[in-house]
Amino acid sequence: MPTESTPSSSDPALATYDSPIGSLTLAARGGALIGLWGAGQRFFGSPYGIDEAVARSALDLTSPVSRDVILAEAGWGEADARALGAAMSWLDGYFAGEAPSPATVRLAPAGTDFQKRVWEAMDAIPYGATHTYGHLAATMRGAGIPASAQAVGGAVGRNPLLLIRPCHRVASASGQVHYGGGPARKLYLLSLESGNASAICSATKSSSTGS
Repeated sequence: MPTESTPSSSDPALATYDSPIGSLTLAARGGALIGLWGAGQRFFGSPYGIDEAVARSALDLTSPVSRDVILAEAGWGEADARALGAAMSWLDGYFAGEAPSPATVRLAPAGTDFQKRVWEAMDAIPYGATHTYGHLAATMRGAGIPASAQAVGGAVGRNPLLLIRPCHRVASASGQVHYGGGPARKLYLLSLESGNASAICSATKSSSTGS
């Protein structure tokens, strides 16, 4: 399970990462990652009020070659720079087809107690697998937490940590594809984890957003 931290009140450090599913924006504060969103994602920047237009001007940390230099010169606190660097390394491994451990990245997502419990439950979904909203709800009820599939779906949709908290692995029992980052992105990510990403490589930067 990813390491949780308590967020501070300072403005977050923002950076971007150019990925196969489009530009990703990362936010760190208090030495922990508080947000990871895709371009055009539903609830982008929530609940921190981060404007997507402003985020697009953030420093690009995609290249591992120049990343350390940029992090050192960005003027962020050492802890925030370290958190962003760890998240970028995680993304490098993930998009290379690996299954990097999310425990290497300190996380401090803001949300209700229920939302946080749902997001933590997503951590248990294995790489390359999917669970339904109903399955997650049943798991939570088994732990003594009242939950319905609909309530779980609402929390999953507001996950502020795309990929690292794998909301793309939560599926509808009906087969409909729901994803805050857009259905095409979800299909790409699931195919990447199954080793078949090349089969739907068109689901990339031009993917449309969905619910």
